[in-house]
Amino acid sequence: MAKVFVPALMRKMSDDLHVVDVPGKTLREVVNNLDQQYPGMKALIVENDKVRPGLQLAIDGLLSATGLMAQVPEEAEVHILPALGGG
Repeated sequence: MAKVFVPALMRKMSDDLHVVDVPGKTLREVVNNLDQQYPGMKALIVENDKVRPGLQLAIDGLLSATGLMAQVPEEAEVHILPALGGG
């Protein structure tokens, strides 16, 4: 199972947990399974079958270049990364 790190702004959807264990072999499966555990999460992450603008998904510290099709190794860390603002 992947360890999914939930950003602070999304934690109200994950019962205030910052890390949750989620099965899946691709990011799409992980996001779908995350949504089954915590309904509404997918809508915060996916729009028009792609990762929402302003978010990135990283697997073991590497940003996904293939979007939701990226392979997720067993025991991987998946980070949901919101864009940073400011200047």
